[in-house]
Amino acid sequence: MSAKKEPETIGFWLPNQSGSTPKMDILTPHKLAVVFLIQEYLSLKKTAEDTPQLEFTARDRRKFCMLLLKLIQYPDMAYKDLYGLLTSPVYGIHRAHLEEFEKLMKMLKTVGIEILFDLYTVIEKLITDNASSYQIGIVGLYLRRVFVTLDKMNFPEFMALYKNSVAYYEKGVRAVQISSSAFSNSESFMKLEAQTVYKDRNSSSKWSTKQAELFVAQQSTLLQSNEMDALKPKEMQTRLNEIVHDHPLYSQAYFLSYLNSVRVRDFFNAVDALHRSFDRNTLNSMALAQDNKEYQYSALNLAILHAQFNHNEEALASLKECIMLAQENSDKICLQLAHAWLCLLDSSKPHFSEKNIANKELITLVHSISLGIQSLVKSSAATGYTPAKLFEVLLKSDILNCQTSMIDLIANGIAERAALWAMYGKNEVSSLCSQLLLNSDLKSLGKTYNGEGICQALCSLIIWLALQGEFHLALIVLKHTRERFPRYPLSKSWMTVDHFISSMQAIFRAEWTDASNACYQLYTLDKHLSLLQRARLALARLNVKSADLLLRKLLDDDTIEPLTRTRALLLTAHLLTLTPATTKMEVVNVLNEALAIANKNYLDYEKALIEMHFAHVLLTMKLPHQALKSVRTCLENILANGGIYDKAKVLFLFVKCILAVEQSPANKIAKIGKCVPMLEQAVEHFQKLECYVKVKDVYIFLATFYNDMEMPEERNKYAYKYRQIEEQYPTAREYLDLFF
Repeated sequence: MSAKKEPETIGFWLPNQSGSTPKMDILTPHKLAVVFLIQEYLSLKKTAEDTPQLEFTARDRRKFCMLLLKLIQYPDMAYKDLYGLLTSPVYGIHRAHLEEFEKLMKMLKTVGIEILFDLYTVIEKLITDNASSYQIGIVGLYLRRVFVTLDKMNFPEFMALYKNSVAYYEKGVRAVQISSSAFSNSESFMKLEAQTVYKDRNSSSKWSTKQAELFVAQQSTLLQSNEMDALKPKEMQTRLNEIVHDHPLYSQAYFLSYLNSVRVRDFFNAVDALHRSFDRNTLNSMALAQDNKEYQYSALNLAILHAQFNHNEEALASLKECIMLAQENSDKICLQLAHAWLCLLDSSKPHFSEKNIANKELITLVHSISLGIQSLVKSSAATGYTPAKLFEVLLKSDILNCQTSMIDLIANGIAERAALWAMYGKNEVSSLCSQLLLNSDLKSLGKTYNGEGICQALCSLIIWLALQGEFHLALIVLKHTRERFPRYPLSKSWMTVDHFISSMQAIFRAEWTDASNACYQLYTLDKHLSLLQRARLALARLNVKSADLLLRKLLDDDTIEPLTRTRALLLTAHLLTLTPATTKMEVVNVLNEALAIANKNYLDYEKALIEMHFAHVLLTMKLPHQALKSVRTCLENILANGGIYDKAKVLFLFVKCILAVEQSPANKIAKIGKCVPMLEQAVEHFQKLECYVKVKDVYIFLATFYNDMEMPEERNKYAYKYRQIEEQYPTAREYLDLFF
């Protein structure tokens, strides 16, 4: 049994076409017009060589060659659109060339069917006279296919072709004469290879097999690498319907229809298109014999579709079927892809397969191996795998991707590295990775990559800007991201980030209604993050009962990741701190549980936040020396990698601990002079976030301290500042002096 070839569109898992030899393409009036253009071009070129007075420049030849490439590759168009291209500034042909072409098209109507009989001889002569250049190349192949098709046509078919050609020309000429603006779409038609849109479809026009394959391959690649350059969903579906009408058994067209439906979240038609993608012609016995070699891809894509709905059990069942069928057919590519998805869906701890990496010389497995490595890194990071090992394996994936110039996986690898650094608490390094990706010149064949990795990098920067209090800049980047990735599934990432930063900003501003709306909108995108934000909101509003219910619901879920569980336990510690009946040991026990999870999973920043909470608890227990020791443990990490809210909190707590350690008033007065700049910096951070309740806490602390030290001038200064803030932004007293 022969090994299965790698799919041409490597980003999507398409089965190879099998069965009998493809049917010969149908000859259409548009194809005849292209042959006439070639005929007159060669005639004009020869005339220009013999007649020096006729100016036929290299620029004219180059323009026609580019036009000819487009006309051969893309589907048929109406004559008025063709004429518009022939006279457009970008693709316009030489005036003498256009005149001779128009004469030939008129002769088609006046001379009669004889011109088609002569065309057979004309094409044969063209191929013979240009044998050296037409043995290979697109034009030679095109002429030979037309020649073979004419050779196999009988008289009724010739007659039908002639009538269609005359009708094609007459309709187009009338359209040209009626409106000179009929050519306004010619430039947009050829503006980009991927944006080819034909407004009119002649009844005799057909998509050839090669044209359909080119269209599907280009649009599939664009959906994967730069969705903005792909056709709009409605226009693409119209083109696909035409292809399916002309080639009902072309399964890749159905699969592209599935992808097109998914990006507008039309899942009903997506499932229907996916089923049709693997629906073989039951009357074709030759295709039936090969059906079992393709079903593993059907199972794989069904698993992927189930994963879109978070139907993990159904997805795993489809993956098991896919693996079984792939093993029966010795399909290593499908096995690698199934393994990658299995690592994403299965919560069990994965094991790295160095054998896969050793097989990198098999080029057909390179893409699936890289995907497998990246999915293993992602799932292993959530199970406490050693960071050094993860980055080592990710480096091997990067080397593999760079050696094979896989732009999409290079970008995804950098984005995944940024996500790992963020999870481990190195937010500055994560931000640098994201900026590195965004400033990289990721181009393939002159086209800039604009896929998932770029979207993830932009979303990462949006969150980091919001944490630094730069909400205006975050919204600018968010708007840019929304414009670059307007449709599902990539739109899900920036929508999640949008609702997250909206809820965070509203909580800082004490705008409870807006925060609640953002949290509920976030629930449909990320359930666990929504519950976490709702718990934060409930704590900020001192709604202890609601916060307790939300956190219990979150912690009872065994599927949450260690990072989310650690953050939920930290919020639980805040909740217990707000509960009068809770002892300090209960709070310490919860913090110890969170610390154990953070240590196991190398969550350094979460460890720093836990140490900060420990310091607060120790300070309330009248243990200032231990509290100062604890806050010093976390101070550097938070100041280096934290958002400005956490920075302001730790600075405020640090000053409290320093002053609490000192016993004599003279030492306290000496220390406060050094601590005031830190408190002013904390106030600046809180004001930047518009978190004025925390600004009041700082002013109350300073005013109280100076009052205890019997320094009325300084006391009155900060009391006045408090009064000003209170008049502008009044706050209920129960929200003051909260560590949260």
